[in-house]
Amino acid sequence: MDFSTLIGLIIAFGSVIAGFIMEKGTITSLFILSSLFIVFGGTWGAIIASFGFHDLIAAFKALFNSYFNKNQPDPEKLVKKISEMADACRKEGLLKLQTMLNDSDINDDNYLPLKEGMILTLDMKPAEEIEAAMQSDLDTYTMKKQMEIEIFQSAGGFSPTLGIIGTVMGLVQVLGNMTDASELTKAISSAFIATLYGICFANLLYFPAANRLKTILKRQTVFREMMVEGICLIASGKSSRDVENQLSLYYHVFPGGEKKYKDGINN
Repeated sequence: MDFSTLIGLIIAFGSVIAGFIMEKGTITSLFILSSLFIVFGGTWGAIIASFGFHDLIAAFKALFNSYFNKNQPDPEKLVKKISEMADACRKEGLLKLQTMLNDSDINDDNYLPLKEGMILTLDMKPAEEIEAAMQSDLDTYTMKKQMEIEIFQSAGGFSPTLGIIGTVMGLVQVLGNMTDASELTKAISSAFIATLYGICFANLLYFPAANRLKTILKRQTVFREMMVEGICLIASGKSSRDVENQLSLYYHVFPGGEKKYKDGINN
């Protein structure tokens, strides 16, 4: 599991609260349930109205899955597997791919495009046709993931606005009762908590979530492009060495990719 997000949130919220305490603020004054309802409830109500439940659930599922290493692309494993396929096909012909379709190493969803490419290759499609079909699959996948990202980006846009709405509502309440000066000061302070919630949620929760999904999408896109090129190289009859050298060029975008890139090129 990736704990970087948890650590980042602790540092971010901890720094904000620590700074508030350093200015002699009282922690309890930051927690107002009515402001929380307005900002948090209003934001996600607007999101549901904009996108619907299906896309909302898909976005949260994608964010949850991004924290687990088993869902992350493994380019080294992919290069090794495609190189094995290329070697087998050079020795025994393209039909050898039929026996490799049930390989346990490529059973999870990350490798579905690879299986699609293997089936197209078994159908004796030319490399250009295989590339076009797999690229169309990649384009629709990217569009779907971008919609999930938009949910958190939209939440980051709605949240500050709902915060301002909460503050205006609080000020309306204040202006309706201006008889007690001490109560007036306290009420004004409380009114601005909604704006604080809106800005904090947007910049410490929603935008970081969107940015995380953007990073995951970029790596998944490159991972799938590796599959497209790898299958096309196999269909063109390239050797396993040619496949490995060519696919090693994609390592840069992945963690620790520079070393793997050099190892692949020097192989």
